[in-house]
Amino acid sequence: MGYQTLQSGDSDAFLAGWLPSQQQSYDAAMETGSIVDLGNNVSGARMGFAVPGYVYEAGVTHAEQLADPEIRERFDAEIYSIESGSTVSDHLHDAVDADTYGLSQWRLRESSTPGMLAEVDAAKRDRRWILFYGWTPHWMAPAYDMQILDDPASVFGENNGASDVRTIVASTYHAANPNMIRLLDQFELTADEQSEFIRDFGLEEGELETVARDWLLANPERIETFLEGVTTRDGEPGLAAVRASLE
Repeated sequence: MGYQTLQSGDSDAFLAGWLPSQQQSYDAAMETGSIVDLGNNVSGARMGFAVPGYVYEAGVTHAEQLADPEIRERFDAEIYSIESGSTVSDHLHDAVDADTYGLSQWRLRESSTPGMLAEVDAAKRDRRWILFYGWTPHWMAPAYDMQILDDPASVFGENNGASDVRTIVASTYHAANPNMIRLLDQFELTADEQSEFIRDFGLEEGELETVARDWLLANPERIETFLEGVTTRDGEPGLAAVRASLE
């Protein structure tokens, strides 16, 4: 877990501080004074009951509809999720036990993330209905035109599973590296932007440097925001150095 490596000194920064799903670990680390929270690095992150776009367009837009016997039958009464024992699976088991949205009538199919997404991919090819645990940012969002259902019972958290993705740094690193901290503090992407990165790099196996370079060239105004006041190791303006490297 990222919080443990920050506290042990094995890492300096953790850009995947998902809240509220990691709230317990986050709070425990904050209480020790060993970490500093720089705020969100992704806006618009979300998690919840997900369906491919064609299912959403067919009219399934709210988790409350999962209690409808006809809709349950279209999904074969199966929910696909990630590893058993994960926080997400705990949320789903609690919902099944409480019969939230009639889920006591459903079967929970837990697997690895690749295993779950293989099922989604197969369903998409056949245009079959499938209900799965989805989140963004991730390549699944653009690849499947993924839509997350409204969740008034807050199975995946308040505000329909809206999440913060925080940049967390070790307190010692924060004190010793003000220039790098400025960059990390100013670095923020939208969930859609990061999902596209993850697709181009992770799913389509693009070269990391090529994916990053192409985006920087296409978004020069964002580079200015990231690098405002940031310098090179030699104390020169960081923005000019990055622009020169892209020419």
